[in-house]
Amino acid sequence: MKYCAAVVLMITFYTSKAQFVLNGDAVSLGGDCYQLTEETTFSAGSIWYETLINLEENFEINFQLNMGDLDASGADGMYFVLQPVGTGLGDAGGGMGYLGITPSLGIEFDTYQNGDYGDPAYDHIAIQYNGELDHSGIYNLDGPTQIVAGEPNIEDGEYHFVKITWDAGDQHLQVFVDCEYRVGFITEVFDIIETIFAGDPEVYFGFTAGTGSLYNNQIICFEYTTEIDALEDVTICPGDSVQFNLPEDFVTYEWSPSEGLSDTDIKNPWASPEENTTYTVILTDACGVAIYDTVNVVVNTPDFVNLGPDLTLCEGQLWTFNVLTPGATYLWQDGSTLPTLTVDENGTYSVIVTDGNCVDGDTISVNYVPAPDISLPEDTVICGLENTYTIDVTTPGAAYLWQDGSTEPTFTITDDGLYYVTVTVGGCNDKDSVLVNYSVQPVVDLGPDASLCLGTTILLEAGSETFDYVWQDGSTDNTFLVSTPGTYSVSVIINGCEATDEIVIVPDPCICKVTAPNIFSPNGDGFNDNFSQIDCYDLLSYDLTVYNRYGEVVFMTTKMDGAWNGQFEGKDCEMGTYVYVINYTRPTGETGVTSGNVILVR
Repeated sequence: MKYCAAVVLMITFYTSKAQFVLNGDAVSLGGDCYQLTEETTFSAGSIWYETLINLEENFEINFQLNMGDLDASGADGMYFVLQPVGTGLGDAGGGMGYLGITPSLGIEFDTYQNGDYGDPAYDHIAIQYNGELDHSGIYNLDGPTQIVAGEPNIEDGEYHFVKITWDAGDQHLQVFVDCEYRVGFITEVFDIIETIFAGDPEVYFGFTAGTGSLYNNQIICFEYTTEIDALEDVTICPGDSVQFNLPEDFVTYEWSPSEGLSDTDIKNPWASPEENTTYTVILTDACGVAIYDTVNVVVNTPDFVNLGPDLTLCEGQLWTFNVLTPGATYLWQDGSTLPTLTVDENGTYSVIVTDGNCVDGDTISVNYVPAPDISLPEDTVICGLENTYTIDVTTPGAAYLWQDGSTEPTFTITDDGLYYVTVTVGGCNDKDSVLVNYSVQPVVDLGPDASLCLGTTILLEAGSETFDYVWQDGSTDNTFLVSTPGTYSVSVIINGCEATDEIVIVPDPCICKVTAPNIFSPNGDGFNDNFSQIDCYDLLSYDLTVYNRYGEVVFMTTKMDGAWNGQFEGKDCEMGTYVYVINYTRPTGETGVTSGNVILVR
């Protein structure tokens, strides 16, 4: 809901000293007047309007100039300056605070004859640029001529009216003193924006002044400057009044239209239009020149209070509304009168803000909902590089945002990484993360079930020593020596991934069977370092021969306990598969042959 009532406003368009930066000996005399130098030797001062002006737009600057009352002993003068660099001060004395400021355009008001600069004997005005003061050089654009027409001296202690106008269309600069045209130029062949300011139209304007061994009070007082005093558009409530306030140094003021104005012939009429109105004022200066200005007054229903759209908040969340409007009063639905209100429960909240006689208000509904509660699994390892892992955080009415920007309630993982999600319900959210690592899936094979002759053993091998193992009895070696029948199992663990196998060993009263292992590892660790037949030690004859893959004999023995250590002629044989042949004769006279492959590993 919105409210509106009348309010009295006053808008002032006077120059404020806060709009100028002062340097050196410059001081403010109050109002719009500034003293750049005192009656003292080697003084220098400058003032600069703190905002850049644009030379692509017209401007007019009216001011009163007082060069002091010392004639023969008076010096040195001042400059009006346009420059883009900053708010500085050039050389004092005959440099008048302008010498050396570059790039720049300067209008000289000189009260002393310096022969080095080609000055005339009379107090003179000229237009120069780039901080150069020599009137005979290329930097002199117009002048010198008398500052006051027909008068050689301006050091009379009086204020003289100066008008500087700039027409951006044809770059026409004109300077008037006491209503008389003194200097100027139209830049038909000399474009100051391009030539002086390298195409940049934005510059500061200001004044510099200096004294040397001779001196004077040097003062300027602003009357009207379009960059400072021009009327600005204003918005008011229906029934409001706004006062325009222009400088007082004009001869006449003429406002139009008259509707809604308290007076059409004064500098500061009150305006109370009932609808949007553009007012025009014609100001006539002391030279009879008319200056035009306009101001748009927009009559608008106030809209300075906005509590925003209805809110959905999380349970336990505090929310503060702030409708601060300087100078206003406040009334909330609960009777509180502060510019802020903090809420923590469901409800409809409203405020009325009164600024003078303008009233505005707004209402908002606040709804609290439970925050979502998600919990991703603990950091985990995925066994098997080909496997996927899907996380599901489905929550009714929620929106989702995963680390990669996806917005589905589920996310399927296929690689290592940190995965995280934010789940939002209304204005509430919860987030969690999980670290996922992938690992190969281990494989273990103890071989087929086997039988065990009494008094013999079987060595079970689960794999490389680099992995972790757990046998059925809790032992953790990669091998297990079986001496009694039973069921034996082992688990192999790689990076948290596990595989299990078991083997059943049954008793066998057996006649010894000549056999040999299919793998051995002659690495000197004391386990499975040699290759030989196993189980039978009561043979009448025994002949073991080992061949490499080329059919060469690398080992031969006829000793019952003879074993190959994995060497040939004193050197380690390479890892790989070898063929063995065992010829034997049992005590019964029965002969037999056992052959097969054995793998040598290290």
